[in-house]
Amino acid sequence: MKNDWQSWSFMNIDLHTGARAFAMASLSWDRIAMSPAFRVEQFEPKIKKASWYLTREGKWWVKYPTEECRAIVETAYDRLPKRDFMFFEDAKSDRANCLRASYFAKRIAIWFRKIFSELDKGTWLNEKTRVYALGDGLYFDGKPLHLFRHTMAQYYLAATNWSLAYVASLGGWENTEILNKCYGGIPEHIRAQISKSVHVRFDTLDLNTLIVATGYSAITPTAIR
Repeated sequence: MKNDWQSWSFMNIDLHTGARAFAMASLSWDRIAMSPAFRVEQFEPKIKKASWYLTREGKWWVKYPTEECRAIVETAYDRLPKRDFMFFEDAKSDRANCLRASYFAKRIAIWFRKIFSELDKGTWLNEKTRVYALGDGLYFDGKPLHLFRHTMAQYYLAATNWSLAYVASLGGWENTEILNKCYGGIPEHIRAQISKSVHVRFDTLDLNTLIVATGYSAITPTAIR
């Protein structure tokens, strides 16, 4: 892929954001902010929240990807043609752009399906992803781009010690239920590990103590360009 920066960018950004195919294909530069915090806004049409983008109903999802993803986005900006949408020229109408996004997603899916057919699939998928990707050939053969979403969930869960809340906010899941059920519940060895680090003494624990969790504050995005 070293000379195919569209495919390279699509795959790597998707592996860090877990976006569905249409959300990735229709990604626009004005929805990417590099400061004061790196953030990406992606429109997930599968989530029905009465907003409209490129003739589809769904929800804008604000994501705070990692610094590794920021480096990929910066490389893509340098390598790809300068245009409003990351992967295609603005056709000046929502319907035409929707068709372009759908066409791009289908075209790149064919390309990745070919790549996947040449891989030794048993060497790089973990057990949970392998079940969904290879159980009936659905993702390798039918929805190859959706495999990035499953792969993202698996690797980010492992990297964050199974922080379901963070991975759900990054991948665009409204709650952790689906993520836990379909993409990777906390493995037994992780639960055992956590149990050794948690200490509860009921005779001394003050339930009124405020526990401050790290959260995300709203920011005004500064577009990349």
